Amino acid sequence: MNNKNHRTSLAYYIIQGSYWMSICVASNYAAFYLQSRGYTNSQLGLILALGNIAGFVLSPSLASIIDRSKRVGIFHCLWVLLGVQGLLLVMFILIPGKSILVSLLYGIFMAVVVAINPLNTELCFQLSRWGATVSYSPARGIGSLCYALMALILGQLTLRLGAEMLPFAGLLCLLCQALPLLYICRVKLGSPLLTQEAVEREKPQGLSLGKFVLSNARFSLLMLGLALTFFSYNLSDYFLINIARSVGGDTGDLGGISAFKAMMEIPVMLMYVRLTRRFRCSSVMGLASLAFAAKSAALALAGSVQGLYAANLFQALSFALMIPAMVQYVNLVVDPKDSAKGQAIANGMMTLGAVFASLIGGPMYDLLSVRTTLVIGTIIALAGTVITLLAVERKKA
Repeated sequence: MNNKNHRTSLAYYIIQGSYWMSICVASNYAAFYLQSRGYTNSQLGLILALGNIAGFVLSPSLASIIDRSKRVGIFHCLWVLLGVQGLLLVMFILIPGKSILVSLLYGIFMAVVVAINPLNTELCFQLSRWGATVSYSPARGIGSLCYALMALILGQLTLRLGAEMLPFAGLLCLLCQALPLLYICRVKLGSPLLTQEAVEREKPQGLSLGKFVLSNARFSLLMLGLALTFFSYNLSDYFLINIARSVGGDTGDLGGISAFKAMMEIPVMLMYVRLTRRFRCSSVMGLASLAFAAKSAALALAGSVQGLYAANLFQALSFALMIPAMVQYVNLVVDPKDSAKGQAIANGMMTLGAVFASLIGGPMYDLLSVRTTLVIGTIIALAGTVITLLAVERKKA
């Protein structure tokens, strides 16, 4: 690997790590941040839901533009989203308390953060096509490692400094994404890794979003199963502070459990390529879907902070397997000219699950006990597992 190739791959890994640190700030500490400003569970759930809905619409729309346009590329979209994200974080610092404006801004903030994820995924495959030796699975493993470290750090910092330090942490994560992205842009514009500019200029136009959904019926059914699975997952993930408090924990435990959960993902994601040499991608997805349901049940049964740690052992077989498997599966079953759209739809269905978890989960935690809410989530996760097992196509890599 030449030096330029090595530096470009390293830059991408830093982007992934920094992005998942920003996810930790925006998502994992969203409930704590908004509650500190006076929002109830139902109100913060509505804000997160509206933000995820906007992200659900924005992600495939941007991907469709990238797939079909010869002028607008992935870098244009990433820079715009990062710029908006930075502006919003500054506004959170300047605008105190609880207001309609803060609610609106946080919803937009969530939408922007959600929309960046599939673009980062597609960037990995574009770098590979340009000649960089970069692999998504280890990059995502680095993302989990950075998420874990950020969760531990924020757990302690929020105990000492309070919730208002979170926007500053978000700005630091944003800077760590922007600098390596700037380097990759300079490499691409100045001296491409793969000197086949015609490939980019003459890329075939993909299907429109509507035609893509109609032409991939089985894939669309699988996406429904994915949405149900991630409804259950986010029902616990977004409101983890509520679950921790129900067994006597605090924000320090929130940081510790979040970090432990992310650490469970790292070895599996780093070894994912080896796993798929022995097992079909479809089999891995089926196992991951079952593990999501098992994790939800274990959380419902946990009666202590230690029990919450034990339940998150299932993170290694659920989230850590499903994320790289879904990325690989899209590349196996979707036409390459529609790859950005396929990745965005898969990410969008995970987001859709998060939307309903936010929208319905808030009132559920206000009206029902934590355990009852998690039992309902387990039932929904089992429904997602059944659909996933029925819809997944058994294709080899």
